Amino acid sequence: MLSQQVHRTIFLFGVCSLAFGMMVGTVPTSVPELILLGNWLLELDFKQKWMRLRSSLLPWALGFVFIIHVVGLLETNNVSAGWDDVRTKVPLLLLPLIFFSSRPLSRNEFYGALYFFLAGTVANTAWCLIYSFILHHNEVGRNASRFMSHIRLGLYLNMAIVTSLYFFYSLPRQVHKASMALLALYFLFILYVLGLASGLADFFILLFFAVCVVVYKQRPLIKILALLLLLSSVGFVVVNVSAVSKNQLEVVNSPNNLRMSESPSRRPYNHFSTQGPTENGNYIFINIQLDELKHQWQLCFPEDSFNYEPHPYNINRYVVLIRYMASKGLNKDSVGISKLTAEDKINIRKGVCNYKYPSWSYLHKRIYELVCEYDDFVNKRNVNGHSLTMRLYFWQAALQLVEQHPLVGVGTGDVQPELNKVYEESHSPLEREWHKRPHNQFLTVTVALGVLGLLIFLTSIFYPVVVLWRELHPLYWPFFILAITSFILED
Repeated sequence: MLSQQVHRTIFLFGVCSLAFGMMVGTVPTSVPELILLGNWLLELDFKQKWMRLRSSLLPWALGFVFIIHVVGLLETNNVSAGWDDVRTKVPLLLLPLIFFSSRPLSRNEFYGALYFFLAGTVANTAWCLIYSFILHHNEVGRNASRFMSHIRLGLYLNMAIVTSLYFFYSLPRQVHKASMALLALYFLFILYVLGLASGLADFFILLFFAVCVVVYKQRPLIKILALLLLLSSVGFVVVNVSAVSKNQLEVVNSPNNLRMSESPSRRPYNHFSTQGPTENGNYIFINIQLDELKHQWQLCFPEDSFNYEPHPYNINRYVVLIRYMASKGLNKDSVGISKLTAEDKINIRKGVCNYKYPSWSYLHKRIYELVCEYDDFVNKRNVNGHSLTMRLYFWQAALQLVEQHPLVGVGTGDVQPELNKVYEESHSPLEREWHKRPHNQFLTVTVALGVLGLLIFLTSIFYPVVVLWRELHPLYWPFFILAITSFILED
């Protein structure tokens, strides 16, 4: 039997490995959890562990998030999907069980775990930079995150920023303060350079709450500086979004934005939408000579050609082609194609829709995508594939399902099958591949477990804030804000 000191060392190894590993992949996250569980079982001393668990309602409140999903299996028809959903939530039961039944972390042990978390974040982002800017050249910003979704990376980066700032204020030596300040700036730089728009939005939310605290507690000069920081940040966002919106949506004064009757070769033009979407202020769906486009592109790339009907083949190439030509202010005909450079044709074959796109930063690209999504949504165009505006339809379908099963929901495993029925019955404009879950944690819980499940879920996550708000660690508050914010747009 191992000594208590050895078990403690294994426990700390598991904690620090988890803090680092969750930044670099699924396996490095799962293995430390297994180490913690195995050590917890081998350590025995279950009587003392039970006493610790009995002394607080907090682990039980947190564990109920897992338990209510197990109970939801009683209501489900799709048991296999239900068990798969429950399996992914096992850490919500095991980690509170292990941590609250074990001896609490000392200050130095806690700091050590935080250092490993920061180290994992540095390792993650360093590889993202190397992959995206040295080994490859990613055109799509969301592909810059290599170990996890770009949304989750944005959340972790924000937590790393506030952790660095916590150390900046907590550590006594100036050299440590300086290193932590630089680390916080580095993480903020990563949010910008990788174009993590959701992460930047989370940062501004945290900044807003931080300014509110400063205005409430600090002396006048600090209050003014905090407000100036907030205003300058808002100004940065407004200027960048306005610039992209103006360049993309404001129609330029050009002859090619007027409807013409025929191409230079005397073939009639097609005009599909005279007030439709634009690229760089140029209408996309006017002055199109379909036969010339198809013929000239086939001459260049026979294997990459397209047909219109009755059996569309590679029709996406046609869409990308006319958008790209519009971005350059060209009419969509043989003369327009002759003005495309070799680089332009490479971009088109990569699926790039705007000739300026490769030169933009990831953040500029993400703002451009959001502006286009917003323009399509307000003008009632196709929203399929638009990550933000599609969520409105996800939520609408989820709310319809809640109305049909308000009290106990549809069951843990039946969320997706029941939503699929709602999408079909309501004739949703979303194509079948986009018939997704609600992308909202509160709605997902309500659909699966009903209003009763939602109340238990809310009690579980708000219990620490209500009961222990005077005792909570300073880092808990930004964590809680980030968690609640992420629940609104993700599940």
